[in-house]
Amino acid sequence: MSTSALADFTAPADDAVPSESHDDLGSALAAVLQADQRLSIALRAERAIVHEFNLETGERYITATCPELETWCRGVSLSDSVDYQDQPQVQSAYDSCAGEGEPFRIQYRLNRDDGNETWVEAVGERLDGPGGKRVCMVIRDITDRRRQHERIETLAFRDSLTGLPNRAAFQRAFDEAANSADMTGEKFGLIMVDVDYFKDVNDTLGHDAGDALLKSLARMMMSAFRASDTVARLGGDEFAVILRNLHGEDDMTRPIQVLQGLLRTPVEYNGQSFSISASIGAALHADRDDEPTHVLKNADIALYKAKYDGRNRAVVFQPTMRSDVEQRVELLRDIRAAIGQGEFVLFYQPVIDVSAGTVASFEALMRWNHPEQGILPPAAFMEAFEDHDLSLQLGEVAFDTALKQMRQWMDEGLEFGRVAINISSAQFRTGRLAEDIAAKLKQWNVPADRLTIEVTENVYMGWGSDVVGSTVRELHDAGVMIALDDFGTGYASLANLRQFPIDRLKIDKSFVQNADDDAIVRAVINIGASLGMKVVAEGVEKLEQLDALSRYGCDQVQGYHFARPMPAADVAGYLKGFKG
Repeated sequence: MSTSALADFTAPADDAVPSESHDDLGSALAAVLQADQRLSIALRAERAIVHEFNLETGERYITATCPELETWCRGVSLSDSVDYQDQPQVQSAYDSCAGEGEPFRIQYRLNRDDGNETWVEAVGERLDGPGGKRVCMVIRDITDRRRQHERIETLAFRDSLTGLPNRAAFQRAFDEAANSADMTGEKFGLIMVDVDYFKDVNDTLGHDAGDALLKSLARMMMSAFRASDTVARLGGDEFAVILRNLHGEDDMTRPIQVLQGLLRTPVEYNGQSFSISASIGAALHADRDDEPTHVLKNADIALYKAKYDGRNRAVVFQPTMRSDVEQRVELLRDIRAAIGQGEFVLFYQPVIDVSAGTVASFEALMRWNHPEQGILPPAAFMEAFEDHDLSLQLGEVAFDTALKQMRQWMDEGLEFGRVAINISSAQFRTGRLAEDIAAKLKQWNVPADRLTIEVTENVYMGWGSDVVGSTVRELHDAGVMIALDDFGTGYASLANLRQFPIDRLKIDKSFVQNADDDAIVRAVINIGASLGMKVVAEGVEKLEQLDALSRYGCDQVQGYHFARPMPAADVAGYLKGFKG
């Protein structure tokens, strides 16, 4: 009974009731008043109201203990006070309570037109008594609690940088998808996305630029995939997407194509413009008999293949990929161990000056001195150059070995000219190559004009070409010779040749050894001459090839016609016995 209801209560006259009964009635009334006061205090403290519906008379009653809730709960019907998104569940709970007497505890949003979101919790029961059947609800404001819960949820399951679900949220969503697939046969897809060369972005442009790239990629992924898909950042530059309720592989590949289109849009940061290159691996779980967790490994295998095939591409898992990837992983493990054991060595191939008939220089070429298979050529370990860390480690081996050998030859008075060392993309992308080379030249006391670095066209044209350009300029100014290797097999244009300080053009052996490419060889020689560059022809194996190159005006040649790559110990003897 409420205080407002008590106001209508009229006590009998004193002469009509014995004094003892009058006293008992007063005590009972006082107890009711005290209980009502306690209830009112409790409701106000909890920011709660009591909302009662009389099922027989249609009358409604609301306590005046929380004015704000009272304001938004005074609709003609219950549904008037409930946000439209939550009306079905609230109406269902109320109907079950009114009809079958089922108690309920539900949370929902109030229907407010002032833009403020208010969450409430309603606990309801059906009361049957002298006043008729009634549904009585205690409605409590839980907005602050709800927001605190959301903040905790955000900390636990949201990535702070991108706002995407984090690894924990991804795992939860994946478990739900796997359970559904196991129970109902639902098809779902998993997509793994890695940013190409992300470490180099951080190293060369700074972590702020890297953060901007990640946030931009997150926005692109949210645009490419459905709102129902789970787009998550697993950490670092790793992202993943779970796609539920798919009909087939096409449902998975279509949004990937949309994402690849978005990735072509450059990212603008701090006055700089750079593009995002990403490797994407995808796998579909479509066989109910297959273990759903296998899709994780399958997507990883597809991602690995995307990276191995050159990055900046998407690969959908096929069963045949599994054995290939396992073989490559084993090979990389062997290469890593071989580096630690010092099994990688340098062989040296002479470069001959055509007009002078002398040895102008040597190119240092890496070989794997395998303990069981003997000397292996680069084709046996090319996969290592697709691995960022291994590529850098092999680059360190090449420089330290070559410079140490050059110092020894100089101390012996051996005139070897220059030594050329091949540079990988990974070495350029560190942003420290010029500094590192200068330090190594100083360490081994080798003059810069004894060193040539060879760079392929695709290194100039790939990610961070501005870093490559500034690095080769710095090295060139210090006296290091710059050679453009395998010219004609990449994408360099004449404009690029003018843009970078290039001293040598090296014609790829595929053109030299193919008579049908004779016009290309002559054209390259003419281009080099017009730009003031010397031209070196690789792969010269026959005398007629040498004669033709000499007629065309080629400056230098190298190939089996003069010598195969040789161990360092054979160089002195070769120079002594060389006859041009």
